[in-house]
Amino acid sequence: MKTYTNTELKDIFKETEKTFFSQSTLKKSQLKEALEPFKQIKKTKRKDNDYFWVMVYVAFYSGFKATTVTNKIGAIQDYFGDLDKVSKYDESKVQKIIDSNKVINHRQKINGIINNAKQIKAIQKEFGSFDKYLESFGDTDQEDNFFDLVKDLKKRFKYLGGITVFHFLTDIGFNVVKPDRVLCRIFNRLGLVDSEDDYAGVIKAGRQISIANKVPIRYIDIIFVAYGQVGEKKEFGIKDGICLTTNPKCELCGVYNYCQFKKKKKLK
Repeated sequence: MKTYTNTELKDIFKETEKTFFSQSTLKKSQLKEALEPFKQIKKTKRKDNDYFWVMVYVAFYSGFKATTVTNKIGAIQDYFGDLDKVSKYDESKVQKIIDSNKVINHRQKINGIINNAKQIKAIQKEFGSFDKYLESFGDTDQEDNFFDLVKDLKKRFKYLGGITVFHFLTDIGFNVVKPDRVLCRIFNRLGLVDSEDDYAGVIKAGRQISIANKVPIRYIDIIFVAYGQVGEKKEFGIKDGICLTTNPKCELCGVYNYCQFKKKKKLK
């Protein structure tokens, strides 16, 4: 793993962002507008039902194609959008949901979501609310406190595992990137982490880049993910990513000089 200065971390992100913008078919002003919401995601107090809904869609999106889940998201919300109701579901209700064929028929996942509803109800009794539960871990910008929270979430809830727990925390506004396979790959190639499985290292690196550039971490996340993700991103005017798993477009990459992967790949 390479140790970068703040100046180098600034340059890495600025060059990544610059290359990303150069590949978009949108006007610069249009692309900025499309990206603006990712600069506005902040940690705010929510209702317990809102926290539960984030857990629900994170659980369903985990392991399934995004389009599969998105096409059924209305029905998923109809069945699993109410914390109080879901916490009272029994096996007969689960069977009715499966028989309806309106949601993704994954019994284990459905049972996991019901478990999560019951866990939030238990947290309400213990702490008063999910917000107060989160606050009990203190300042989660401190790494020890943050990873104590991560450990406890994994223990209490189903489908908040190695990556999905960070997906949940990202979507409720915590100062954390989501260490999915794309971000892990790019950070590994840049020498920010030694392994693509080093989720904690990816999170720390994401925070360092955010601090060095004075940019919200969710914006850092979306730029790098779009930079390395296969396929078209119509909302950003991007036809395909650059730092791909196979056949990365190194000749276009603005951070090629920082890349450790280039030592293993010669440009033709």
